[in-house]
Amino acid sequence: MIILACATELECRHVLARTGHRPDGDTRFDYAGLEFLACVTGVGPVAAALRAGELLERHPAAAGVVNLGICGSFDPRAALGSVCVASAEVWPEYGVHCSDGAEEPFGFQMLQDFPLSPVNRLELDPFAAASAMGLRLPEDWPRGASLTVAGVSGDPQRAALLLARHDAATENMEGFGLALAAHRKGIAFLEVRTVSNPVGVRDKARWNFRLALDALESVLPTLTGAAA
Repeated sequence: MIILACATELECRHVLARTGHRPDGDTRFDYAGLEFLACVTGVGPVAAALRAGELLERHPAAAGVVNLGICGSFDPRAALGSVCVASAEVWPEYGVHCSDGAEEPFGFQMLQDFPLSPVNRLELDPFAAASAMGLRLPEDWPRGASLTVAGVSGDPQRAALLLARHDAATENMEGFGLALAAHRKGIAFLEVRTVSNPVGVRDKARWNFRLALDALESVLPTLTGAAA
């Protein structure tokens, strides 16, 4: 069984749109020869981590976790609605932050039994993860590091600082907690998101959540080969 983790019911509804199922609590279903459990985690890293722990305790035989949802892009040229696959998950807020913009990661691990290097970054192997779960990840889907934040970047200066420091492709609010839980459990983790806005831009005329949500509908069919 593969856990499909979405932050909101709205995202989950779009993810399941072509499967014939709708989110109703934890929704277990078969699709394209695979068994899935679609779950809503709640928004943000705390909610996601709590939910991940609960799900993996309740379903210890899960083959992996697939995190699907929308995101912001650090690349102003990225088309809204385009797909991006996380090749690493970073939690930039784990450290010391100063008013002059200086930041420094803590010198100690979050989890003593699961050390990371750097302490706030988890490298991912999306192709290996997809293969382990019986999924097919397209070669032409762009890949890049994703930053998990508790509060989204509200101005171009903050976005530029994070981009320079972490060379990130996207910004999200749940991925790191889900990835950390899956890797600590020793199971596969894959994160695929569609772009809804440029990071650091608050002008809603440059956002398109509807386009990003609609683009989510093709992700699961593509991963499972049902769209072929």
